[in-house]
Amino acid sequence: MNLQENIRRILREETNDYLGFNDLSENDLYNISEWGLNGEYYYSSCNDYDNPVECGVKDFKEFLTTPWPLELGNVPNNPIIYRIVKLKNLEDLNRINLGYSWFSNPKQYEKDCFFDMLDHIKPNRFNGSIYILEGKTNIKNIDVPRTLWERSTQWCENEIVIINDSEIELLSVKKLN
Repeated sequence: MNLQENIRRILREETNDYLGFNDLSENDLYNISEWGLNGEYYYSSCNDYDNPVECGVKDFKEFLTTPWPLELGNVPNNPIIYRIVKLKNLEDLNRINLGYSWFSNPKQYEKDCFFDMLDHIKPNRFNGSIYILEGKTNIKNIDVPRTLWERSTQWCENEIVIINDSEIELLSVKKLN
């Protein structure tokens, strides 16, 4: 078991198998921040501060107090989420395994910075068309620690990290270009 899986297991065990956005204690936020800075997310803009763990916690608190869908305050039990994919043909879409990286703000992709780190789907890169998927999942299918860190390290993506992508109900698929 790698560090990330071990931390996730510990956090879930301590919170009766589910660590929800509304259930996070101050200690949980510190644990997630330490995990992020010492695990797979070893770098963040918080590394530039005297107390990087506290910086991460500050980011998390901001996300958790700004309402859904812009951030993570009051996430509904069955949130609507979105994903951008690039496909040569719509028939290429795997409707069973839809992917783990989604976002909550339906207009997030309109921001100039959205595609900055998404080389694989930039509008003028590679052949194919860009589609936006609209899905619904249960709040318990959101990986809370990873979602907080993705938001903190790549804020313009407005990311929601999914635990099991086969547990997403696909609501619609729309071509963007």
